[in-house]
Amino acid sequence: MYRIETTDPITGKSLTQLVDMPYVIEKDQEDSVVIYFESEYNRDLYLQNPAEHRLAHNRRQDS
Repeated sequence: MYRIETTDPITGKSLTQLVDMPYVIEKDQEDSVVIYFESEYNRDLYLQNPAEHRLAHNRRQDS
């Protein structure tokens, strides 16, 4: 299964136009998520330390 995340994790801005926007694909054993960014700069910041810029609604909670 995969998801598409249209909120830039650096700025928190929701993107409405995704054509030609920078993105990364994060994968784990069960899921993949495509994360879009407002700019190459934001994508590069994210890639330096993804854990620092996680989206709150994507965080899994252990029960």
